[in-house]
Formats: sequence, structure tokens, C-alpha cells
Amino acid sequence: MAPNGPSACIFDLDGTLVDSLQDIAESLNECLALLGLPPRPVEDYRYLVGEGIPTLAQRLLGDTNPLLAARLTELARARYRTRPLLHTRPYREVDALVQQLRAAGLRLAVLSNKPHELTVRVVRAFWPDSFDAIQGYVEEDLRKPNPLYALRLCERMQVQPQQVWFIGDTPTDVETAHRAGAVSIGVTWGFRTRADLEAAGADRVFDEPLELARQALSR
Repeated sequence: MAPNGPSACIFDLDGTLVDSLQDIAESLNECLALLGLPPRPVEDYRYLVGEGIPTLAQRLLGDTNPLLAARLTELARARYRTRPLLHTRPYREVDALVQQLRAAGLRLAVLSNKPHELTVRVVRAFWPDSFDAIQGYVEEDLRKPNPLYALRLCERMQVQPQQVWFIGDTPTDVETAHRAGAVSIGVTWGFRTRADLEAAGADRVFDEPLELARQALSR
């Protein structure tokens, strides 16, 4: 590897590897309807998702009714579990990105704020053998941007954090990378903009998956 190239990559899932926005939005809107509340446009969810279902529910409802937010969280977890792969697909060229990095011998992992069992299910549906480790949301205190699981993934892959590119589409991913001591890589094909990622302090930002692969593997 080149001196500035990674020995391993940790990927965010939603908005980075897969476009899951429609499945998430439809699931939450169905739950809002059950509570007698109006739906939100799918595009609104770009700035609502990224920090787990409890935070998503709170953002949808505000801080005025924590009991209702808890009920929405409960409903959303159950509903989304029935349909996480209805519309969700990898982004264009992401398959090739994963394959090229893997073929070059890089260790690969996924760290998501999606519930753990669903994170594993989605990743394995598209990449059954490509990732060395997969970690999703388990408990609120440990969700990203808490760096604990990122550091544990580094340990499992036997690499130092500074040798890792942490790749994601939101400021939360950038903050997680910084707190873990990894290189923060922002991607613009997901839910947030280049301006969002640069304002968050991403070390590098890429617009195309294969350009990311070229730079990661350049010698």
C-alpha cells in the first residue's frame, strides 16, 4: 500500500453502501399513520436518519412527547424488521468498490446505527463473504459517534486506527472517525452533501465509488 493508503476500511451502511431511504421512510410513515400522525416526504428523511431509530423517532416528533416517541420507536423497529430489503439496493459502482478493495487484500468492516440483526441481514444479502466484521446498533450509549465499536473493529481486523479509512455519508460518520483516530472519508452519493461533510471536517470527500477505490489502492 501507498504510505497514505489504508490497510482496512470501515464502512457505514445506509447512505454509503446501500440506498435504503425509501424503505426507512415508508416504514416510519406507516407507523406515523398508526399513531394518527401525517407522513413525511421521503426526502425529509435524508436529514432525519443516521443516528438510530430512537433518535429518528425523536426528530420526527420533537421533544414534547417522549412517551409517544418511545411508542413510535417500538412500532418502527417491528415494522422495518419486516421489510428492510424491499427497495434497498447497493449504490451504483459500490459492488465494484467492495470487490476491488477485497481483491487487493484490504480488511473490510461495516459499522451502522441500524439495529445489529438488520445490519447483518442487509450486508449479508448483498455481500455474503466480503466483510470481515459487521456491527450494528445494540444500545443507545454505544451508537455512533461513540468510537468504541470502531476501535473494536480495528482490533478484530488487527490494524491500528490510523491505518483505517472510515467511510460514511454523514457528519456523524466523520465525527466517529475523528474520535476513533481513523481517517475520515466522506461520500456524496448518499444522504448528505459535500458541503455537509466538509463542514464536519472530513479528511477527504469522494463523489464516485470507483474514484475512492483508485485512491485507496494507489501506490
